[in-house]
Amino acid sequence: MKLTVVQALQKAIEAHKAGQIQEADRLYTAILKVQPKHPDVNHNLGVLAVSVGKVQEALPFLKTALEANPKIEQFWLSYIDALIKEKQFDNAKQVLEQAKKQGVDADRLSSLEAQLFPKTSKPNTVSVRPPQELLNNLLGHYQSGRFSEAEKLAVSITNDFPKHQFAWKVLGAVLKQTGRKSEAVNASQTAVALAPQDAEAHSNLGVTLQELGRLDKAEASFNQAIALRPDYAKAHSNLGVTLQKLGRLDKAEASFNQAIALRPDYAEAYSNLGLTLRELGRLDESIGCLKRAIVLKSDFVQAKMNLHSALNSAVPSWHFPMMNDKVRNNAYSDALKLAVRDGDFVLDIGTGSGLLSLMAAASGAEMVIACETSKTIAQAAKEIIESNGYKEKISVINKKSTNLIIGVDLPRQADLIISEVFSSEFVGEGVRATVLDANRRLLKKGGRTIPQSGKIKIALIDNSPEISTSTSVASVQGFDLSLFNSLSQKKFNSKHRDKPILLSNPKDAFNINLCDTEGAVGQEKIIELRANQDGLCVGLIQWIWIHLYEEIEYENKPGECDSHWDTPIYLFDEPVVAKKGDVFKIKAVLGEDYVWFCQLT
Repeated sequence: MKLTVVQALQKAIEAHKAGQIQEADRLYTAILKVQPKHPDVNHNLGVLAVSVGKVQEALPFLKTALEANPKIEQFWLSYIDALIKEKQFDNAKQVLEQAKKQGVDADRLSSLEAQLFPKTSKPNTVSVRPPQELLNNLLGHYQSGRFSEAEKLAVSITNDFPKHQFAWKVLGAVLKQTGRKSEAVNASQTAVALAPQDAEAHSNLGVTLQELGRLDKAEASFNQAIALRPDYAKAHSNLGVTLQKLGRLDKAEASFNQAIALRPDYAEAYSNLGLTLRELGRLDESIGCLKRAIVLKSDFVQAKMNLHSALNSAVPSWHFPMMNDKVRNNAYSDALKLAVRDGDFVLDIGTGSGLLSLMAAASGAEMVIACETSKTIAQAAKEIIESNGYKEKISVINKKSTNLIIGVDLPRQADLIISEVFSSEFVGEGVRATVLDANRRLLKKGGRTIPQSGKIKIALIDNSPEISTSTSVASVQGFDLSLFNSLSQKKFNSKHRDKPILLSNPKDAFNINLCDTEGAVGQEKIIELRANQDGLCVGLIQWIWIHLYEEIEYENKPGECDSHWDTPIYLFDEPVVAKKGDVFKIKAVLGEDYVWFCQLT
């Protein structure tokens, strides 16, 4: 598998930390063939050469890294240390002076300075600052994941040299990695106090405070780190995480975007931005960011989990059984073959996968425009349409139908409008408002629609083990849990494995004219249902009937149609023993976008 530079660098660092010197060297060298001045790769390759005693070979790499990015303190320290090891003292002194002018922390330079100017050093210099070799060992233990050794050495150094900031900084990182976050805060606070200009120390403290839930203080630490180093991408990203946890999503978004602007290959920032955008309700953008994170880091498990969750929200799973609903598909196909005429312009509202648009084009439509509110689904529909060879006939617009404009989005009013935006209750998903708007504005006079009308049908339903286990509980493992039944919902959707027993003949609760242009009106009525057999009536079951076009109809009557739509069940307050001939009075309410049924006692 071909690796990107980012992926190769990550694997090289992992090999380096694990002590796999040859593999790390191979990967670093391969990257330099593509990006010869990559600062991190040059530095790491130089450090690797020093670790195996090849100091002279290390110098060109370390120098290139420093020239490529002089803002990284460690690049200065590594280069000066290597020059000293090679006894190039004059060069080392010059570079050290340049480092001071660059603003490299004086405390971190002090041990190197002591090696270069032993005669002018104060008598107690060596006693208050640890040798560089000791610090290199400490860093090596930490980077290689030898946290026990790193902790022992860090504690030893902080005991002997309590004013030396670097050892406190590493100690804080080790304590955080080993789960002792409160202790880590104390060590990190000491590191910040000893070197208040160290942006990384402020950021490290912020991360630990964030994990402890001390979010306001974490925010202050990250802001201080950014004030010291405005180009510190990691601090911007960590600030974004803190702001996200605080619920300040707009500011979190801005922080993640700043981190990405500073570091375009920052997979973690893309992933966190994706989460924030999801919380803001911008699912399509969220999906795009999470996909980008995975492209940048192919083994990014958390981003893959987050992408899965975002896709579930943006593309509900019911799309797949709907597309595989043969009865529904055949009904729409038959209706379109009857309704479409040569030369027709067809508008498909809520196209989803583009299936109905493809059917319309195959039935002879000259032009089809499909609209879809989800950007993710609209893009998939475009690709499906193109792959099926209908790109020239069908266009997809990522808009709500209510936002379409004649002369801008549509060349003229449509000859035929098709839609399938029904819910299990028929009137969910804004179907009436959507269709009425389309009939008024987007359909030419005398134009045709599919579907044309529908009915909401109901019947009394007998109790069954399936309903009982979905809505109530009694004794479990010898414990009475029946009080939990007070929390049971009065309505739930069901996929019936067995044919339900209906205790009454079906009755049309509401008739809905989808060709109407006068507006959706609410209705309330009392419906009487007569039991046609004995049973334990738990409530009502509801389904839909749709008149598509001419003689083409569709009905998802429970037990008689393997429909992708669930069947809603409305429970009575208590089950009722029904005798044949008993009459049940039902209050039925139809709103613009909802329907409800309840028993009148």
